[in-house]
Amino acid sequence: TSLSELELLAQSANKIILDKFIQTLKKIDPRYLVGKGKLKEITLRARHIGADTLVFNKELTPAQVRAINKETDLEIIDRTQIILEIFAARATTSEGKLQVQLAQAQYELPRLVGKGVELSQLGGGIGTRGPGEKKLEEQRRTLRKQIDVLEKKIDELSLRRSHTRKQRMSHGIYTATFIGYTNAGKSTLFNSLTRGQVLAENKLFSTLNPTTRKLMLPSGRQILVTDTVGFISELPAELVNAFRATLEELGESSVLIHVADISDPMLDEKIESVERILEDTGYISIPRITILNKSDKVRKEIAENICKRYGAIAVSAKQKDVSGFYELLESKLAEIDNGQIVVSKEVAL
Repeated sequence: TSLSELELLAQSANKIILDKFIQTLKKIDPRYLVGKGKLKEITLRARHIGADTLVFNKELTPAQVRAINKETDLEIIDRTQIILEIFAARATTSEGKLQVQLAQAQYELPRLVGKGVELSQLGGGIGTRGPGEKKLEEQRRTLRKQIDVLEKKIDELSLRRSHTRKQRMSHGIYTATFIGYTNAGKSTLFNSLTRGQVLAENKLFSTLNPTTRKLMLPSGRQILVTDTVGFISELPAELVNAFRATLEELGESSVLIHVADISDPMLDEKIESVERILEDTGYISIPRITILNKSDKVRKEIAENICKRYGAIAVSAKQKDVSGFYELLESKLAEIDNGQIVVSKEVAL
């Protein structure tokens, strides 16, 4: 479920989950998101078990954060903030750090604006600005300047990546990019195929930076394969924008390799989430194949039925059982060679 995913996200951000609450509402409370009675119940429970933070499974507005904090006297975090925290902890390269810094600054700016209501009341008469408001305007200007500088640096990165991709394309080499929901085993499969050393861990967003390697297919054809950041449902807009240099790798691909975890109870929803992100970014029309990883975790007949449903093949990257992968990829590349597939890219970043 979505709440189970939030729990995984919180654990990935080194937070200990003490309790969970679900409320079904006909209408969302615009002030507290949950009903006021439910919020009181949650606050009492938090005090009883010693919790100091509430994590909400939706992106909260600055006004909601302030209202809930005032009502509960607890730290308030939303889903977007958790994802940004994880990305910040995983970013190891200068490129990754720049992109995360931009996403954080874009997330913080409207929240800084929201704090002005209280700050503007610190001193100042009618028609004048108090010290609080002046301080807020100064903080806004600083943050906007920081965003401008980061965007310019990321644009430069984007140009460099574009130049590298054009060089590859000029040599007539096909490129395949691994995509998929976070923690589906993309990096493990990538390493298994390329004998690479990309960090592959059983945790969310272990890969942030694209890595490209050569791959020799059984037919003797050589292609380039790229491992990219994993997707997640309701991917924050700030991250989509900040990681555009990374996502552009998808747009220049000859074929996308969608890797999903066949043993995941949420398989259908996660495949749908990835396809929705491809639709939103304009990459849905790029040829793709579906690889269902972790086949060692399900019975053979179940794997066969799921594969039929998705026109996919099952592999176990961990056990290096990837034989069907090559056949499916070569078949898709042959379709492109024969003009059966026209690669159309409508970029909408």
